[in-house]
Amino acid sequence: MQVENYKEQIYSCGRCGYCVGGYLAHVCPSRFIAGFESATARGRMLVARALLEQKLGYSQELMSMVFTCFLCGACDFKCSQAAKIKITEITRAMRSDAINAGVLLDKLIPGAKTLSESKNIYGESSTKRNALLPRRDAKADLLYFPGCVITFKYPQIAYNTLKILNAAEITFALLGEEEWCCGNPFLFMGMLSEAKKFALHNVERIKAKGVKTVLTSCAGCYKVLSQEYPKILGELPFKVVHITQFLDGLIDKGIIKLKSSYAKVTYHDPCEIGRYAGIYEEPRNVIQSIPHLKLVEMEKNRENSWCCGGGGSVNIVHTRLALSVSELRIRHAEETGAKTLVTACPSCVQMLELASKRKRSEIKVVDIASLVLNALKL
Repeated sequence: MQVENYKEQIYSCGRCGYCVGGYLAHVCPSRFIAGFESATARGRMLVARALLEQKLGYSQELMSMVFTCFLCGACDFKCSQAAKIKITEITRAMRSDAINAGVLLDKLIPGAKTLSESKNIYGESSTKRNALLPRRDAKADLLYFPGCVITFKYPQIAYNTLKILNAAEITFALLGEEEWCCGNPFLFMGMLSEAKKFALHNVERIKAKGVKTVLTSCAGCYKVLSQEYPKILGELPFKVVHITQFLDGLIDKGIIKLKSSYAKVTYHDPCEIGRYAGIYEEPRNVIQSIPHLKLVEMEKNRENSWCCGGGGSVNIVHTRLALSVSELRIRHAEETGAKTLVTACPSCVQMLELASKRKRSEIKVVDIASLVLNALKL
């Protein structure tokens, strides 16, 4: 049992409530929307404890509860000020142990099968990666890794990113049809052996390109490539950079210059580059480098940011819960008076765009590369 590795932490939970409320009131989006104690971190610690003591066993019903967690890391941040319990790691350990016990939620089986067979979450042919983003074999130090959501649902994000790279006269490579999903959905589901297969494939293909840096526009891909792959495979022979870091560097060095935009925007921190990687200032630097563009922060920002609703496979298992969380984030954006919500992850774009439409909101959701391209002096 992987949960066994966290026994000391699990028993150290004193149910203080930091993971439930505190500064800016509500911490856990699942707890706020669903209202159940089992949706809180301290509730899941009781479940983990019961599993250790064999008072509970893995079942569809139990795992449905465990999958109310978005793995957004908000409880980890709050608990770091109290008991320093690695709550999301323990939640992932429960999911992995469930897989080892032969329990995969029925709602997740089709997606897991699709990903295993087609190497992407949409069941699309790998050749479409070439059709959308033609493979480049040019000798380059940089490789662009767009990921599944961008390639098959939001290719414009990739096109805009590549236009910026071309404007900066940066040579780059692509894997094309050799690119597989980063494996994040498998990690969400607890399917670690499958995630390792995908990690091995992608790392071998990237190594074959001889690049020094991998650039990605997806927060999930960034977290997996930069943090999970080294855990699975050891130290990597390349550096992983998120588009916000990359753009911040280009602007700071004067490689690209931006023109004025007289608008008001707000920014949503994706969990996987925010709380998991501490990338808070870079996207704000990028936004504020556009002359006359006004950035207005939502009340819940940076470490206290609200999840978009797209994490942890909750949008598959508990769709209404995920949509409610997304719609609340749109309300947060509306409260700023901004008409544009900028973010830096295609999954966040997808969830927030859907929520804005469902609420008939005037909020327009924009990826940060699109924002920069529109302001680029060509």
